[in-house]
Amino acid sequence: MRSLLPGVAGALLVTFAASWLSAHDHTAHLAERARQISLAAAARFAQPAPLPGDGQKTCRLTVEMMLEGEPAAIAGLLRVTSLASGKAIVFRDEILREQNWHALAPSTVLTVPREKLKIEALQGIETKLFTQEIDLAGKATETLQIKLQRLDHPARRGLVAGNTHLHLMKLTFAEADRYLRVVPRADGLQLVFLSHLRRIPDERDYISNTFTEGDLGRLSRGGVLFGNGQEHRHNFGPGGEGFGHVMLLNILKLIEPVSIGPGIMREGTDGIPLQRGIRQARGDGATVIWCHNTFGHEDLPNWVAGELHAQNIHDGGEHGTYEDTFYRYLNVGMKVPFSTGTDWFIYDFSRVYVPIEGEVTAAGWLQQLTAGKTFITNGPLLEFSAGGKAIGETIAATGGEEIEISGRAIGRGNFRRLELIHNGQVIHAATATAADGTHAATLKHRLALSEPGWLALRIAGDAENNEFGKPLFAHTSPIYVTVAGRSAFQVEVAGEMLAEMGQSREFVAKTAKFGDVGERTAVLRVYDEALAAWRKRIDSAHLPPR
Repeated sequence: MRSLLPGVAGALLVTFAASWLSAHDHTAHLAERARQISLAAAARFAQPAPLPGDGQKTCRLTVEMMLEGEPAAIAGLLRVTSLASGKAIVFRDEILREQNWHALAPSTVLTVPREKLKIEALQGIETKLFTQEIDLAGKATETLQIKLQRLDHPARRGLVAGNTHLHLMKLTFAEADRYLRVVPRADGLQLVFLSHLRRIPDERDYISNTFTEGDLGRLSRGGVLFGNGQEHRHNFGPGGEGFGHVMLLNILKLIEPVSIGPGIMREGTDGIPLQRGIRQARGDGATVIWCHNTFGHEDLPNWVAGELHAQNIHDGGEHGTYEDTFYRYLNVGMKVPFSTGTDWFIYDFSRVYVPIEGEVTAAGWLQQLTAGKTFITNGPLLEFSAGGKAIGETIAATGGEEIEISGRAIGRGNFRRLELIHNGQVIHAATATAADGTHAATLKHRLALSEPGWLALRIAGDAENNEFGKPLFAHTSPIYVTVAGRSAFQVEVAGEMLAEMGQSREFVAKTAKFGDVGERTAVLRVYDEALAAWRKRIDSAHLPPR
């Protein structure tokens, strides 16, 4: 689909980009640049497939993947390596992914050299890695049937995997349509939100903007449900941090302006806060998810105002950690569901799992997400319960009682440790062990509940990379704990958030371009109202209990 840079040039580009990206603020748009760099780097370890038509040197290899015990062929991921050269083979007519994997439709014919090859295959994160060597010497045709073994079966627990943040660029409509028909299925996704966004002049290449509701309905007949959305956003300058970015999912109509301000649209002012569009979308029944973790100045005011449904992390760019957003918000009593996506293209296995009973619909899936019944991952699959409650639920304690906590993780990659988090701190861990192509850990712990807060499960931060070369992550949304009716509220954390909102207000007041006093007032009111509400909340925390 795209040209690949030669090895030396690719290596130089990787070095240049790493230093450039670390020295500049960057937005989701640059995730596509990083993806191209990743493909270029992998090209050093690849060779092109032979051209068809040379009967003496090539073999037509029919590849059929299926799940063990199920008869139908499935889409999946395949990597073919020449044992003679040690290089992966790149197929011109297939969709190239990271680390020289290809996304294949069910029953695909490949032109390969007549030699010994190493075959690797998988589907998403729910199967074991299939590996086999085959010798095609002297063979003009061959059929390879691959039976993939599940390492877990989330569907049996009613779990549905979704990607909340996806756009495509620099493809023809036919290429984008094929990408959407094949790649999500090969990755084992069941729901994908394809979202509209604007940016001058780059939007001329945003092919995903051209997909209509009819197109999404047609694509949804292929085994993956497609929902709509838009990325509503503001930046100061082409990539500089501004008010921020939010996903508006399952929208009835586009919220205008889709993108705000001269930093993105090269015209107009910065005189419209994101909150106006957020409230319009909520009024239409849409779900609102803050993008890119800490990126943007209007996140805290909208969390304080109760306008956001969930928080994305690992969805393009590297902006902060769990501790910078989720843990702080949870420690002041906010309910913050974890969510994720992949932004530009599906470059990682990132997904959100939520439990669904019955028919899967975008609205039903989002309802479960906003209820906080989620876990996010790009590899390990998680199970978690505490005090008889599931993810997203609340343990109502009187104080002092002891609860039983259970957790489990399983995946292909070595995630090293499964960690139990209580109010932002690791209080227990279980080491991952390897067996039969998987890594797994089971955690059991008893905890006396003496204070309100929350509990969650995650994998260690020093986990290995997955098959796409991305660091593994997995984290549940919380199980909340109230004690004698009280939720968590750490005054020191709340004070830090108050100071941060104040700093954001001052930065916006000095940086934004306003057309008149009314615009300035409308934007700064978002911060002023949040600051007043948060001061009141802090003051009430100092009052003696009744």
